[in-house]
Amino acid sequence: MDKKTQGSWLIHHTNKLQGVSNQSGYEKTYLAGKAGILLSAISANKETTINNNRLGVLAKAANINEVFELPKLIDVLQQQRLIDKASGGIAVLGVTTASTLQHTADLFESLSPSASEIASIALAERASVTPILTNDIANDLADMYKLASADLSQLFSDAEQIGFVDTEKLGDNQTLLFNGNLFRRDTTQKIKAVLDSMNATEQTKLNELTDILRRQACVSTDHAKQFLGDTLFQKVTAIGLFDISVVSNSTEDVGFLTLPSAFSKYSNSMVDDAFDLAKAFVSSVTYGMTKSRYERGQIQMVDALLSALVRGESVGPVRAIAEDYKVLELKGVVEVKQGTKKGRTGPMLRLLKTEVGELALQAIRQGDVSEHSLTVLPTAAVTTFNGPENNREKVRRTQINMSPKATNDMLSILRTGGGL
Repeated sequence: MDKKTQGSWLIHHTNKLQGVSNQSGYEKTYLAGKAGILLSAISANKETTINNNRLGVLAKAANINEVFELPKLIDVLQQQRLIDKASGGIAVLGVTTASTLQHTADLFESLSPSASEIASIALAERASVTPILTNDIANDLADMYKLASADLSQLFSDAEQIGFVDTEKLGDNQTLLFNGNLFRRDTTQKIKAVLDSMNATEQTKLNELTDILRRQACVSTDHAKQFLGDTLFQKVTAIGLFDISVVSNSTEDVGFLTLPSAFSKYSNSMVDDAFDLAKAFVSSVTYGMTKSRYERGQIQMVDALLSALVRGESVGPVRAIAEDYKVLELKGVVEVKQGTKKGRTGPMLRLLKTEVGELALQAIRQGDVSEHSLTVLPTAAVTTFNGPENNREKVRRTQINMSPKATNDMLSILRTGGGL
């Protein structure tokens, strides 16, 4: 497994560990992941200095405790020579989002993690290729990582309880493992396998919606629910066939659908959070084009707007900038400041992570940007944004409560058929 993939899974696991009260057994995963999350929040394309006030805001938005966690993480990043402590803040030494995953993996290895921690990453990776029975992977994990029977049982229990993988009970004491990254690679064959498990009407609806997303990059969840119907919408989003991102401002929360593979070119695993920054950007821009009123700054020429941001220019001033991009501010993607342009004064927007803007521009221009590769790492979930994995979990819980076997047919076909 390459360093980027390993780093991605460390962030994935850390996001899951943040949802449980005890990280016992996964302390080194948690430390490396938290350090990577902080590094992503504070990194920019250029060397930069961040004062303590901004550092505290970014840490809080990334769900990092300022009193107990932040000082330790700052020390760890300094030991790795990724930052320097400066008077009144920190200096980030030439770290870009594209290298953050690599640094996260390097840090994890330097901590001498346990065999179970390393095996948990291998388990998640394997479950992202195709759904797999615990019985079919148990011996491989035990042999490769020298896990005793009790340790292996604990690993499977932890993976299910913490959320490293999803599970479906199939009877006969068999458990099927999968996760929300099934459709980030080899998508054509996997989508065909899912379609084969459905009736003709469902197949037609899914094909049509997929074609729309390839052309437009992003559609609202309201439109998708109306198009597919609630039952089909819940079935396919529960297994990660589509990604749901939610952007929020002071008046409303709006969800958008994207293809999981839209930001991935290579066949190696692109885990669920690895492109949330770009999807948050595309969702915010789509909101500006479709929801925002003209008088508050509706986006009229999106290509020109994004092109200007990628060139390093500030755009504005319009009132909407202060409202619609808060999540991108908190993730360190953009900077919003008061400014004056062409005789008008108000909120101005500047891009800090050029790679994210480039990918968003490609998405808006081309819809499915699978030929445009980018490695971007997001921060942890914040109150004004819910990324794809968080939303998939919500749909999954609802779907389980409604019908425990609603996804079994699709998962079984992915595991055993469809030319995989």
